[in-house]
Amino acid sequence: MKKIIILMLFACIYTMGIAQQNKQLKDGLYLVDKELHDTKTVTLKSNQALVHFNHDFIENAPDSSTGLLVNTSDFVPLVLGEEPLLLPQTGTKMKLQLTFSRLASEKLEHFTAANVMKQVTMIVNGEALTVHKIRDAIRGGKMEITGDNACQRIYVTLKNNNVVKDK
Repeated sequence: MKKIIILMLFACIYTMGIAQQNKQLKDGLYLVDKELHDTKTVTLKSNQALVHFNHDFIENAPDSSTGLLVNTSDFVPLVLGEEPLLLPQTGTKMKLQLTFSRLASEKLEHFTAANVMKQVTMIVNGEALTVHKIRDAIRGGKMEITGDNACQRIYVTLKNNNVVKDK
């Protein structure tokens, strides 16, 4: 019985440590080191964090993964220069346009140029919202995400979490 209690206590402390670490992650774009299907046996390196998908976005998880190992050594802060725009496309498709602040735009360009064809995740409030492949360097500070319901939910999440808007 004592072993079970100690094991449960250890599991709770470990989980609280991961949750605390994720709350310390700033909102932004991070490189994905690995998609995880089992987050119980994860060993983190010093420049990694375990991030779970926001429950509203779990269906957007690649290959039914439950979490991500993200690289914390470099990221693009989610600091916007303008309010996010949600624009209708054909049918049920939507386009979410994000305009980064001047400093975040410079970081976005360098980050995406250095990481073409790698996966990136958008993290808000310590949780992953999306995973995308960087196809090309993003210049000019405007990033677009296209899709259906996910764009609407990302838009609402950004608004509800008061993602920093820098003037």
